[in-house]
Amino acid sequence: MSGGQAYFSRLTTTLEGVVEQLRAKGIVERHLNFGGEGHPPARKPTVPTDARSEFLANRAMGDWAERALSAALARALPEWKVVQYGGTDRIAAGHPEFKTRYVAGLEETRQFGKRPDLLLFPVSAFVTADLSKLSHADAEPLANQAVAAVEVRSSKFEALTYIAVRKSQRDSGKKTGRETPSFTVKVEDLVIVYRWLERHRVPQSYCQVFFDSVFAINFLDIFATIGSGSGFTIETPEKSQEKATIMIPITSGAQIGRATSIPTFAAEHRVTELGRHDAYVVPQGGGFELDAAATKRVLLVES
Repeated sequence: MSGGQAYFSRLTTTLEGVVEQLRAKGIVERHLNFGGEGHPPARKPTVPTDARSEFLANRAMGDWAERALSAALARALPEWKVVQYGGTDRIAAGHPEFKTRYVAGLEETRQFGKRPDLLLFPVSAFVTADLSKLSHADAEPLANQAVAAVEVRSSKFEALTYIAVRKSQRDSGKKTGRETPSFTVKVEDLVIVYRWLERHRVPQSYCQVFFDSVFAINFLDIFATIGSGSGFTIETPEKSQEKATIMIPITSGAQIGRATSIPTFAAEHRVTELGRHDAYVVPQGGGFELDAAATKRVLLVES
């Protein structure tokens, strides 16, 4: 059995527990149908019609995190090639072409699963640095050759600062909220992540980029945690459009990097077709140094 097949086989052993635990917590059945293509939608999807400042700021944060992590991975793991795989289309809601592209993206995800942001290949692999413009079908033969996949998420927190302050508050006898920031995975994403893994069988991890550090957890461990029934909560945060979201403490994963410099921020703005000005800030600069051994342990699910 190849490494990818063994990885997927381990993933499938968690499914019964995942479904059982999520069903018990009231998650609807359409989010529990793992395996194969998704069912065609019963009605036309609702397409966003406008992109406001908060969306633009969050997208800028995500883009910064992806660039910073890609650069750090390339420095820490020179034997691997970091390739852009997830979508990079930056047309916002309200653009004349947005609806067509949005609906096409939903259909591709229904069939093939959710594309991770980055793929890692042996440095000798004959693959370009950007596969994001290729369709799932065209990119699939190349994606199947990857050694690891990464989903990148950003955070507005300094994780190490957060943890230290919470500890200090507890030590002084104060009641505190959450002790650490969390990995956040939308419940509706579990099925489409699994669908991609079913087709490609490339170990996939979730990397949370904070301003002071990077934490990572493999999706195998995310599924195993959910299936165990403990070590997570389900919430509906406003920043996730109040969609059911799995919250797993970052200490359930591993710290794989630390910031070498904190980004600065620049103001930008977008003017809509109707003349509304949306101002937002964009991170600039900053960087991270990764622990190569720790990073590999997570990405390849090594003990």
